[in-house]
Amino acid sequence: MTERDQDAEFRELLERAAQLPKSIEPPRDLWPEIEARIAGKARVRFRAWLLIPLAAAAALAVLLLGRRGPPRPGEAWEVTRVAGLPLVGTTPLGATGALKVGDWLQTDDSSRAVILVGDIGHVDVKPDTRIRLVRAQRTDHRLALERGEIYATVDAPPRLFFVDTPAGTVVDLGCAYTLAVDSSGDGTIHVSAGYVEFDWSGRRSIVPLGFRAETRRGFGPGTPYAEDASQALRHALATFDFAHGGGGAEAVRQALAAARPEDAVSLWHLLGRVDRVLRGEVYDRLASLVPPPAGVTRQGALQLDRAPLETYWNTIRRIAWRRTILKGIRDIDPRTGMAR
Repeated sequence: MTERDQDAEFRELLERAAQLPKSIEPPRDLWPEIEARIAGKARVRFRAWLLIPLAAAAALAVLLLGRRGPPRPGEAWEVTRVAGLPLVGTTPLGATGALKVGDWLQTDDSSRAVILVGDIGHVDVKPDTRIRLVRAQRTDHRLALERGEIYATVDAPPRLFFVDTPAGTVVDLGCAYTLAVDSSGDGTIHVSAGYVEFDWSGRRSIVPLGFRAETRRGFGPGTPYAEDASQALRHALATFDFAHGGGGAEAVRQALAAARPEDAVSLWHLLGRVDRVLRGEVYDRLASLVPPPAGVTRQGALQLDRAPLETYWNTIRRIAWRRTILKGIRDIDPRTGMAR
């Protein structure tokens, strides 16, 4: 027993605290006001996400990043050894070193390193990875991942950081993501904050927080899908995206049958990828899962008019973002984005 346990005033305080309600329900849905304030401080939001220590290597990189001044165009990027014996070219990396434009960084099965991306972020280079610094300019921070796996976090305006792969280019939109490429040039991307754009020969996938996309050499990025998407949907999308000769109508209809409101991101991408004769079926299924917002018409969507498609996309991505962010906190209706 402590002196406080004997203190009547302290015991009374504890008893009153125990009588307080465990939670308080707001009188209305406060999300629209919260979302408006978040939108005005988007960079602050990303920074809060990115400062979470995900690994010792990431924490080390952030500390080093804070000590650096603004980069000069064309300079080398700093690289830090985290484990094992990474190589820069053919030279073993010491505690820290410089990765110059054109240099390859290579890790074996027991080594890891962290690359500081100028002053805008860092890249955790996992074991068995080969990656090259392509450009180090203020408007073009660019790496090329030949094989292996990286975890990248960037806190900067969109379209400053790029990673080239055998299946296309990852374009940062203010985000954190894991990117893996196997020895054949195929791979996958998983976004854990913000958004990523994956481009290849005019084919584009926008992968938001909580989504993944497969990539294939010679095909580019596949259709993004939610982390909890069914195997039936994933299989149908992979068949449609990557089967030689195309998966055709059967794969599309299998995807539509397997889709939930939570899979609207996938169906939105399919709108612009399917043959015109299937576009109506895709739109109708999408509209049944997530009603189109004001100003979006079936005719405009079928003609792939940019304005209505972007309006629809903004609605879909906001719902997906709310569902992921508030998972375990509020039950979000995936059709509307509102609390149920």
